[in-house]
Amino acid sequence: MKKQSKLNDILFTLAFPVCTFIVMTILCKVLKNITMVSSMLDIKTIVRNTGVTAVTAYAMSFNLKEGRFDLSLGAQRLAGTILGGLLAIHLGLSGAGFLAFSVLFGFVFGFVTGLAFITFRVPPMVLGVGMALIWEVVPYVVSGGKGLNLFGVEGMDILSEAWFQIAVVVLMAVLVYILMNYTRLGYETKAVQGSQYIAKNSGINIFRHAVECYTLAGALICIAGVLDVSFTTQMASSLGNTSNGVVTANMFAMILGSYIGEKSDSSIGIIVASLTLSIFKYGLSMMELSEANNSVVNMVIFICFLVYQANRYVGQLHKDQRARIALAQEKRAQANA
Repeated sequence: MKKQSKLNDILFTLAFPVCTFIVMTILCKVLKNITMVSSMLDIKTIVRNTGVTAVTAYAMSFNLKEGRFDLSLGAQRLAGTILGGLLAIHLGLSGAGFLAFSVLFGFVFGFVTGLAFITFRVPPMVLGVGMALIWEVVPYVVSGGKGLNLFGVEGMDILSEAWFQIAVVVLMAVLVYILMNYTRLGYETKAVQGSQYIAKNSGINIFRHAVECYTLAGALICIAGVLDVSFTTQMASSLGNTSNGVVTANMFAMILGSYIGEKSDSSIGIIVASLTLSIFKYGLSMMELSEANNSVVNMVIFICFLVYQANRYVGQLHKDQRARIALAQEKRAQANA
């Protein structure tokens, strides 16, 4: 029975990317008479999009699952990636140095944001907007408004290699899995998700825990920034809290990943969800949908999924209620007989 249940969970998890690939391949052939994946470049694009989406979703999950929506993640991604890249170029380092410095800056920005949260005790979304405006200014001033340009920079090619991006995503998945299942942080996360009030009364330092989540989120989001800019070669500085759109666009992957992870683990679910959505988006782009229309389609499906999530137990609740009523009526008839 356990083996059958495990097999069903595996099939449920794999069904999302496999079915999406089949459906999008058929649609591309029927509507445009093209093959969705016809070269190694197509595979590399899907892998790259999956990696960026997955790491971004991991970063969001540390806070969002506990009710803290950090709107400064996009600015931390912008600041950490640009500063790390500029410093690595200045020191003549390779892609590994770029990644290391970006992660270091991500730790710092996340840690400072977490300290601000527990110090000022303002709502996370309000704090996120304020911190985003601050973090956006930092790379703008340092780069003189030019941002980061990796075009022609030696030693950065490794970052855009498919095998390297796969290795980074797998490493992040293993790290998140270990953190969430075998460490104090994971235990505290589950406790805070259940009830922050009860977690605090049980002896958990919820303020330290919040800072740890913000810090890890900052590091992960900068990894996503490095993976992204390694493909585009450029990242422009921006002001006015316009940097968070890239992050919030990947919220669907985190929510869907949590749902898929109910049959396995959220760290696995997020990768599967990211791969599924990357295949779906790439299929839409192959059918010549504009980026705006692509986003509209994804957001409509996201909203429909949220509606399903909010109501998926309603049918079972009504069924249980009818069963209780029938049982009560039966007992009542027996008592009156």
